Amino acid sequence: MRILAVEDNKDLRHLLGVYLEAQDHEYVRTAASGADALTIIKDTPVPFDCFLLDIQMPEMSGIELITYIRQIPGYEFVPIIMLTGVKNSDSIAKAFVAGAWDYIVKPFEFFELETRIHGAELRNAEFIRHIKRPHESPSREKYEVLQKIALERPMTPADLSKSGLVTEEAFENYIMRMQSEFGGDTTVAVIAVQNFTQLMASFSEPQRHQYTVKLAVAISEALKPMGLMLTYRSNGIFAAALLDAEMQTNSSMDKAVAKAVSSVELENANPEIRPIFDIGYCVTKDRWTSSDTMIAVDSAAQELGSSSRAMM
Repeated sequence: MRILAVEDNKDLRHLLGVYLEAQDHEYVRTAASGADALTIIKDTPVPFDCFLLDIQMPEMSGIELITYIRQIPGYEFVPIIMLTGVKNSDSIAKAFVAGAWDYIVKPFEFFELETRIHGAELRNAEFIRHIKRPHESPSREKYEVLQKIALERPMTPADLSKSGLVTEEAFENYIMRMQSEFGGDTTVAVIAVQNFTQLMASFSEPQRHQYTVKLAVAISEALKPMGLMLTYRSNGIFAAALLDAEMQTNSSMDKAVAKAVSSVELENANPEIRPIFDIGYCVTKDRWTSSDTMIAVDSAAQELGSSSRAMM
């Protein structure tokens, strides 16, 4: 792996460099600030595979640095792991919305860090496989949504909130970090467009990608005021993390999603085929893995349908 670690603490920065080089990573660089990091990225001809960022740094915070990295061509999806002493739910959420892939709270074990880096390596391999062989991807339209997330991400921390549309891997890691740091279970709302296959069949090829992106953006914007983290699972299935369990009985989510879904219009689309959606819930347990969480989301999506709402 080609890794850049950004840490303003001199001793920890040195320790990170020594440790990462000892793990036989292909290329390791360290930076003392966000400005130094951006210079190194610009002057490095072969792109980095992973970033390790502190949050609390002078002049430019780690969260602000994320927003700049994500705007550099070729770095839209490179895993960014936060290594920080900041342990509060707002900072964790904002880091993920800004584009972080994972979040580790100091102090941490280096074995834990290497485990996360290995996970990032596997994620990179899967993404490269998709780019080279898109026809083999089981959920090709999901990458259109991921691209939209990268290109439309806010540029400054002032524009970031603790809610928004994030990648699937970031969503899984977000839930796990919140549970490991603060304990308890997390409720996940599952939003499924029941007739998604029928909708896709009625669209032209360009319309299929356009519709999915518009739908993801509309639902994300509708749920932002509720402070919800949203991801797109593929095939018309979305998942939203609910940190407030009372949202389960709040009809405001149903109304917000209904309005968002009905607002998505495509030119020359068949007016007789309208999206039908339903919302269900599952509860993730604090000892679950990220795979357990997404399996629960898929199971909840499969159980939906008996009370689907047709958009009129």
